[in-house]
Amino acid sequence: MSGPNSYRLTFNLPVLHDDNGRGYVSMAQEAENVYWRCGVVGVENGKLGIQLMCNSEDRSNFWSMDIDYEAALWFEGKGHQHKTGSHHHVARKYLTLHFPLDICRKISTKQYGMTVKYVVKIMKKVGIREKRIHNFSIREKHISNLALIVEGKTIYCNKEILAMNSEVLMELVYPDNFKGVQELKLPDDFKYDKLLRLIKLFHDDSDAIDCNNVEETLEMASNLKCATAILRCERWLSKTQLMTAKAKMKLAEKYSLVDLQNGCIEMLKTSHEVQRLFENPQDFTDSEIVELMDRVTLSIVGHSYDGFPK
Repeated sequence: MSGPNSYRLTFNLPVLHDDNGRGYVSMAQEAENVYWRCGVVGVENGKLGIQLMCNSEDRSNFWSMDIDYEAALWFEGKGHQHKTGSHHHVARKYLTLHFPLDICRKISTKQYGMTVKYVVKIMKKVGIREKRIHNFSIREKHISNLALIVEGKTIYCNKEILAMNSEVLMELVYPDNFKGVQELKLPDDFKYDKLLRLIKLFHDDSDAIDCNNVEETLEMASNLKCATAILRCERWLSKTQLMTAKAKMKLAEKYSLVDLQNGCIEMLKTSHEVQRLFENPQDFTDSEIVELMDRVTLSIVGHSYDGFPK
């Protein structure tokens, strides 16, 4: 299975016993402007249910996605229990596959748990908006009125948008209130990639920030006095499922993102309890484990699981 709309997704699941193996949800991965997660939904008739979930913050109320898939448990460089098929994703109708519990136990390791790999080919999607991306390498008529020269490269942009979004850039593009600047070479301390990313953020482009550059972007936005860019970073951090609450809280404290701090508090409390669960499982009753897993799942995907009957 290959093609421009095919994606490889790898999820690591912890070693869970059949009496507490429901409700665990992995960290998300992004593909096709959609968040993908893998969850453990429980054991039934000697088989472990593993669920591929599809969630997106950027969709209409009426969305769907048709996929072809390949799935396998991965161990020592080889796939086991291969499964293929098609699935129609809509709200809360996720792809659930069942693997023999004895096989899952054999290929699990105490250190890494169990690895599940999917190849997902997007056949059709409805109600999921395309990513918003601008091209600043070309001059756009009626929009581009300024050429920024940075490290020998040119960024074609709009000086009014730059001025509205950054106090520092406003002083550069309007020196002494002179409005006739059409080309500007920036000092050596400006870096092309970083500045282009910030300008993309001014335009709210979907590819402006990710987990690897959001902290760097926040730092630059702070230095250039870009209040709007900081707010957009905070909004992205609040919505993204690609970072842990602990990592978000660290950034919230460093850059005084009050709304993000408040949003992380409840999830952090739950995360601390999850850590205690895996370090000291004997301290929790079966009912407490079920309740905790449901709370974790609810905080991540917006609803809890009923699980399988024993």
